[in-house]
Order: sequence, then C-alpha cells, then structure tokens
Amino acid sequence: MRNSTLLAGAGALALLTAAAAAPASAAILLSDNFDATAADVLNWTGDTTFTSTGAPASVDLIGAGGSFDFYPGNGSYVDLDGSTGGGHNPAGQLTSSATFGPGSYTLTFLLGGNQRGAAPDTTTVSLGSFSTALVRSSSDPLGLVTLHLTTTTGGQLQFTEQGPSDNIGSILDNVTLSTGVPEPASWALMLVGFGGLGGLLRMRRRHTAVAA
Repeated sequence: MRNSTLLAGAGALALLTAAAAAPASAAILLSDNFDATAADVLNWTGDTTFTSTGAPASVDLIGAGGSFDFYPGNGSYVDLDGSTGGGHNPAGQLTSSATFGPGSYTLTFLLGGNQRGAAPDTTTVSLGSFSTALVRSSSDPLGLVTLHLTTTTGGQLQFTEQGPSDNIGSILDNVTLSTGVPEPASWALMLVGFGGLGGLLRMRRRHTAVAA
C-alpha cells in the first residue's frame, strides 16, 4: 500500500509540474503538414501556408506513396532542394504567407536527412531577427525539432536550404508555430517537480530494501 501511495503521489506531482510549465496562453498561429496537395510535384510553388521563394532554386513536394517516398506513412512532405539543380544558393526556400510580430514563439517541425547518400544538408530556420542552422546527414531519420524562439523584429517564417543546389535536400514536414514559450519560473517549477519525483522513487527503493 505504501509503495502504491508513493507512486500515485509521484504521478500526480509530475502531471502538476508539466501543466505548470506549459505556456499559459499558447495559440497555434500556423500549421502545415503539406498533405493538402498530392505528392510528386517537382518544383512545387507552395500552398496557402507556405510559398517557394528560392528562385531560381526550388523545393519538391514528395512522399505519400509516390515515386519519392523516403519516409513511408508520413503523407506528403517537402524536399527542400528541388529539381532545378544548377548549383544555386540557396538550394531552396519556403516562406510563410503570414507575417508575425515581435515576440516569443514555439516552433515545432519534423526534419530528416535526404536519404539518398548525398552530403549533409544545412537548413536555416529564421523568423525576423531569429535564425538558427540545423545540419542533417543523409541517413538521419525524420525527427521532431522544437525551438523556443524570440524575435525582436518579427517577420515571415522561413526554411532555407543552403546550396549549392543538387536536387537532393533535407526533408521537412508537420510545421507548427504557436505563441509563447515556457516562462523561466515554470521551467524552475518543473525541475523542482522532477526532483521531488526522484526523491519519492528513492524512498520507494529504500522501503523495498527494508522489507526484503
């Protein structure tokens, strides 16, 4: 009974601290899984959420069981280095149709390697004054990226594949931009909560050892 009580308390504590660390007023501002358009569109021009702006370079829309489905089961997704070739820099670029003001945001997306044995690709993610570069090797899986970002200028959200373009780029999917990031006090509370969770589990092990 004592062990069950400890575990129940640990679970409740973890849930409470996770809830406290969540942004209080988060709202989704942008979301695109690229599934609204059928795949296998070379030199894709974009949809209502994103536009290909890397001319003369481009992006391709692939996947969904088509001729170029490197991550089966993920629907349609974007190859950030399209089919124009020519050694252009950037190799491809997606820019959001919407413009966002200065402030703090949480950005999540899936990013994976090109899966075709090419050299590693560098993707720059930017929103106004914020910018970060992500490198993916060819065999890297389609993995979740979460960025808590702050921009002092605001602007459009961009994914830019660095050149030279060779028709083989990193894979982008499931982009979501939300307002807000966890406050520092919330992060501290979450750490305290997980510390308490560790203490409860240590107490459980001690009681188990004594009983034995």
